[in-house]
Order: sequence, then structure tokens, then C-alpha cells
Amino acid sequence: MDTASIVLLSLFGLFLLVKLFGYLGRLGIKQITARELDQMKGMTMLDTRTDKEYKQGHIPGAIHIELSEVGNKAKKLRKDKDLVVYCQNGNRSIWAIKRLMGMGFTTLYNLKGGYSAWKRIHR
Repeated sequence: MDTASIVLLSLFGLFLLVKLFGYLGRLGIKQITARELDQMKGMTMLDTRTDKEYKQGHIPGAIHIELSEVGNKAKKLRKDKDLVVYCQNGNRSIWAIKRLMGMGFTTLYNLKGGYSAWKRIHR
């Protein structure tokens, strides 16, 4: 096998591994679509994107805490309220949810597709 083939196979294997871990990381985490979110009332929304992303647009009423600050700033949130966590595409929010679970939050939802999915239906 030539070097190019080995590199391509290695990259493909790495891609599959990343996808697998992404899927496994979502197991046990409730997913909610943007349309379902629109039907639910009284949900607290947590935007875990960067300041720059947040300033470019966000879901009205969302609380903004960057992913890197979730451990410190989420202490101010009520653990007994439903919390929808989102990022740009729905991947970084998984890390935030895992952190929040470790802090004792129990009713957590990941916005499937993140802000991008919400924005598509609210143009």
C-alpha cells in the first residue's frame, strides 16, 4: 500500500472514531429540536457560544455563559428548572451538559443542530 492510501485510510478511520464518540457522547442526553422548543413554554435557555457568536445573534431570552465558564457561572442557575443548552451546531453544548450534570442539574436538553437549526426556521 502506498503512503497516500495509508494516510487516506488513517484519516477515514479517525473521522469514524470522532463520529462514534460524538454519538456515544449524546447517549443519555435528551435532544430537542428547534420546532419542539418553539412549542414549549417556560424553558430556560443557555447559550454556550463565544461572545462573538452571541453578539452576532442569539435566541431571545437566552442566558449567555461561554462553554469555558460553565463550571463557574452556572452556579447562579436554578437546578430545578428545565434547561435547554445550545451552541452553534449542537456539539459544544454536549460538553456543557456533561459539566452541568456533574454539578447536579437534572432536567437538561440539547438543542439539536444548535443555534444554526433555530436560525433556519426563524429567518
